[in-house]
Amino acid sequence: MSERVVFQGTLVNVHGIGVLIVGPSGIGKSLAAINLMRSGHKFIADDLLAISKQEPGKLLGQALEENVRIEVRGLGIFEARSLFEEAVEASCPIDIMVELTSYLAERDAGRIGPHITRTSIMGCFLDKILVPLPSGMDPGLLVELIVRTRK
Repeated sequence: MSERVVFQGTLVNVHGIGVLIVGPSGIGKSLAAINLMRSGHKFIADDLLAISKQEPGKLLGQALEENVRIEVRGLGIFEARSLFEEAVEASCPIDIMVELTSYLAERDAGRIGPHITRTSIMGCFLDKILVPLPSGMDPGLLVELIVRTRK
């Protein structure tokens, strides 16, 4: 059996790219996943997920529970399949990490491109893209645009 770690974040599969969404509580990780599910993308896990190392340099993420749930802030916690049955997958490779943050004018005003760094999970490196969220912006749309611009 391969080694695995439990990681805090939300995992989605957008156009075949595994996106691990991280950020502080309440920033919009679950909202991003719900909006992506509504757009036909696949949801794997919310809040906590298991990550295992596959072939060298590759990570696989999966939900900790069979009937994966997602929190809809203000409405409750739901089985994801009850919201979008066709939009749930058991696992997917993790290709990039997106960190959602609050928009800060002194840091983010005038930025032309994304701030990209590298991060490591279990010795595997992946791009980590910082995404400042202006008030009212759909985080799911931003995640999808990141994937579309990286293909």
